[in-house]
Amino acid sequence: MTAGISAVQRTLRAYVDLPVPVRLLCLGSFINRAGSFVFVFLTIYVSEQLGFGVAYAANCFGVFGLGSIVSSLAGGQLADRIGRKPVMVVALFGGAAALFLLGVVRDRWGFLGLIFVFSLAIEMYRPAASAMVGDLVNATERPLAFGLMYIAFNLGFAFAAPVGGILAQFSFKLLFWGDALTTAAYGLIIVLFIKETHPRLTAATRRETQDQHIGLANAVEHILRNRIFLLVMLATFLTSLVFMQAFSTLPIHLNQLGFSKRDIGLLLSTNGILIVLFQLPVTHVLNRFERVGVILVGELLLALGFGLTTFAVTGPMFLVTISVWTMGEVFQAAFKQSLVADLAPLQMRGRYMGAYSLCHAVGLSIGAPLGGRVLDQWGSQVLWLTCFAVMMAAAAVYRVVYWKQQSAFLANTRAGST
Repeated sequence: MTAGISAVQRTLRAYVDLPVPVRLLCLGSFINRAGSFVFVFLTIYVSEQLGFGVAYAANCFGVFGLGSIVSSLAGGQLADRIGRKPVMVVALFGGAAALFLLGVVRDRWGFLGLIFVFSLAIEMYRPAASAMVGDLVNATERPLAFGLMYIAFNLGFAFAAPVGGILAQFSFKLLFWGDALTTAAYGLIIVLFIKETHPRLTAATRRETQDQHIGLANAVEHILRNRIFLLVMLATFLTSLVFMQAFSTLPIHLNQLGFSKRDIGLLLSTNGILIVLFQLPVTHVLNRFERVGVILVGELLLALGFGLTTFAVTGPMFLVTISVWTMGEVFQAAFKQSLVADLAPLQMRGRYMGAYSLCHAVGLSIGAPLGGRVLDQWGSQVLWLTCFAVMMAAAAVYRVVYWKQQSAFLANTRAGST
């Protein structure tokens, strides 16, 4: 018993010792995510409440993805150019304003336009925030910092899904207003308590690093020459194609099977609850292993979980499938961004994170409407079996990344010995 308590204390101490700004970012992420009701119930709101149909609902995710493509690139570039903090502040307050307007718009084209504006604003936040976390901690601490950020994100989701389901029974406007309020609250935390962390722009290092800015053309060339990072981007894109089905087609599929909005919210909240329970200890234990190997195991669990959804028809069966792919998410969540931060030069960290976010954005843009069309035309079995195949392809790409990293390590070891 004593040994178990001691192990828990050591695990928690590793996270408590993280820099205060990292913990504040995690707090803000929790507050923001706890009110992210709109994303969970967007497909149901658009298809049923507004009466625009399933295909239109899936297209909303596609439009969101298109805006995310632009904002991911712009967010990374601006985070390296003008700093992490201003990008995050503009993104969060701009996203809050767009959410408020989405709650009152009823026109098809107007709604799509606001979805695009919302994605342009809010998605600029991600590469800047990831770059800031990378600035604040060293390589050993990065999985812990990103893991804590991820658990805060998903602890918020564990609140958002069931609470959103309850609020939706009364009025969908409450979802938009609550989401806007919590998004603005996160922006206020950054304004009041977070300082700029970019080495070139901080007072302590501005003089030493002012001439080290890497231009956009050189940054693109550098990324295109980094073959390992390009493979990571490909695998991230394939994973995003599948993972976005959990928040686009899966709610529709559950609704078609007769599950209530409350039941859908409770089932989806399983994802956040399991992450809250397991993310910290799993990341702490797995931090001693090679990062790509851990990510690879996570990809295989994601493939298994989404593949098993083919055969799920009852609540307990869906609970099992969600639990399996959630553990795959737990295995890799903290290590993917850590891997990107390790691969990125200091002065290009924002743009590497932007390129990484871009893969998610493209996956969202293509995956959500494509998944909706497959579900609509060929049914759920074809959809989930296809998801399994795509996830296995992503796992194969990470296997190649692992081989390449091992080959590079052996080559460097031989060169050092001679």
